[in-house]
Amino acid sequence: MRLVRVEDAVGQVLGYDTTYVGRDGATVLLPRGHVITRDDVERLKDSGVYFVWVEGNEESSDLMYEWEIAEAMARAVAGENTYVKPARQGSAWIMASVNGVLKVDIHGLTELNLGGNVLLITRQGMSGVVKDELVGVVDVIPLSMRRDEVEELLRYRNLVSVVPFKRKRIGIVVTGTEIYQGRKKDLYYPVIKARADKYGWEVVFNTVVPDDEDKIMGAVKYAVSNGAEAVVITGGMSVDPTDKTPIAIRRLRARVIAYGVPIKPTTMTMIAILDNTPILAISAGGIYYSDYNAIDIFLPRLMADLIPGREEIAAMGHGGLLPNYKLSH
Repeated sequence: MRLVRVEDAVGQVLGYDTTYVGRDGATVLLPRGHVITRDDVERLKDSGVYFVWVEGNEESSDLMYEWEIAEAMARAVAGENTYVKPARQGSAWIMASVNGVLKVDIHGLTELNLGGNVLLITRQGMSGVVKDELVGVVDVIPLSMRRDEVEELLRYRNLVSVVPFKRKRIGIVVTGTEIYQGRKKDLYYPVIKARADKYGWEVVFNTVVPDDEDKIMGAVKYAVSNGAEAVVITGGMSVDPTDKTPIAIRRLRARVIAYGVPIKPTTMTMIAILDNTPILAISAGGIYYSDYNAIDIFLPRLMADLIPGREEIAAMGHGGLLPNYKLSH
C-alpha cells in the first residue's frame, strides 16, 4: 500500500477502514475497498483525515495487514465452543457457540498483550454467557506486520473457551415463615427464573417453606427426587435465631464448601454439595440487588460443574465489592 494525500487519492482504492469519531462513538467512515471520489475528500478532511493508505505498489507478500492478522489471531486464540466473526477497523470478534461459562487463560492473554501489537480483550473469566454472545475481541494495533512476526504470535492458542452447562434443571426452595403464612409476597422466584430463562435452564421444582429445619430439609430432598440437578435456597442465611437454612443444609450432611463469601452484596451465601447435587443458599439481599449478586457469580459455575474451591472463593474478595452495592444508614 501507499500513503498519499487525500487529494491525490481520488480514483484510488482505499486500503483500510477510515474512522469517524463523534458524540455517538466511532463508526467506519469509508470502508476498505472503497474507491475514493472527490466528494470523499472533504468528508475525510472534516474527520481529520488528510492522508490515506491506498492499494497498489505492495511492498512484499511477507506483509500481513490488520484485517488478516485480526482474523488469524482470533481463530488461533478461540477455543472450544466459540467461533470467530470478522469485524471492521482491524478487529475480530470471538463469540460463544453454546450457553455456558467463559474460561480465559489469563497467563496466555497477559503474555500476548505484553507484545503490544495484538491485543486480546475478553469478558471476565468464569462469567455465564449465552450462545452468540460476544466474549472476546482481538484488536491489531499496527496497520501491518511481517508474516513471520504473526506466525510467532499464532502459538497462542485456545485462550478463550466456553464450558457448556452440564446441568439444566434447577429446584427453588424459598424460606421464610412470613412468606409461607402469606404475610409477605415472595420476590425471589422471579429473580431466579430470569436467570433460568436467560441460560436455558428449566425450573422443575419450586416451593415455599417456613423457617423450620425439617421442612427445609424435606423440600431440598423433594426437589432432588423431582429431577433438580441443582437447588437454590433463598433466605434464612444470617445468624438470627429464626434463620435455619445453614443448619438444615448441614443436617442433610451436605459438604459445605463455603458459608460466607467475600462479595458485597449477598455475603451471607452458602455453597454446598449434597451427594452430587450443588446447593446454593443465598440471603435476602439478592432481592434488593436483583441485577447482580451471588447467583450470577456462582450458579452458572455450579451448573457447568465448575465447582469453586475455598482458595478461589477467598480470592474473590479482590473485586468482590460489586458496583451495585450501596451503603446503608
